[in-house]
Amino acid sequence: MAWVKSETRGAVAVLTLDNPEQYNAMRPGLLADLNAALDAALADASVRALLLTGAGKGFCAGAQLGGETFDAGANVAPWMRAELSPLLEKMRGANKPIVVAVNGPAAGAGVGLALAGDIVLAARSAKFVLSFVKLGAALDAGTSLFLQRSIGVARARALALLGRPLSAEQAAEWGLIFQTVDDAALMTEAMAIAEQLASGPPISIGLIKAQIERAWDASLADTLDDEAERQGQAFVTADLREGAAAFVEKRAARFTGR
Repeated sequence: MAWVKSETRGAVAVLTLDNPEQYNAMRPGLLADLNAALDAALADASVRALLLTGAGKGFCAGAQLGGETFDAGANVAPWMRAELSPLLEKMRGANKPIVVAVNGPAAGAGVGLALAGDIVLAARSAKFVLSFVKLGAALDAGTSLFLQRSIGVARARALALLGRPLSAEQAAEWGLIFQTVDDAALMTEAMAIAEQLASGPPISIGLIKAQIERAWDASLADTLDDEAERQGQAFVTADLREGAAAFVEKRAARFTGR
């Protein structure tokens, strides 16, 4: 694929946005390639976790302006519904965990792409910028939802309306991302987390992801009912029996996804 590099390291699929000259901006073809790489990784039974990052000095600068798709006056809604929205929904709904290593600036839709992951780490030099307002654009890529549910309405509104950059350290302090890491250690730490997830119980991880996603806008009663249902599914798996036995025997569990 021209705009996304994909490689497998053990049970981890590493997907790298590869448009470094434009800070991995979403040019035509990049999201199609990322969708294809994501589909392949999710369909591969040997892959149990994914790691998404960017090549070069940036994570993703959002849409690459200019050209037929993103030129001022273009009707971008069909493209967003056909490529951007399905990708983000696929990431949020995937039964495999997705770690995101934000290696540099994330701007515009690049912020939404980063926040669609399950565990987001950022290099200390990285920053997050809702640059839409400076272009006269509206929010997209799920940012209107992701930010206010992570850092609250007041902070989300201010970042969106002012377009000020948010440092990686401030993003971690506010709860927008999980952790800030020294630049040189980012990929090592991100891979360690991805490998830990890959060695975990796949069914349990998929259930937990679904629970957290559903509970965002569910009532307590519905959440408790959903928890009971999914816990019932977990308790009949071989992985749970293995996890319980490993706990009693004080050894590392060997999860197989059954």
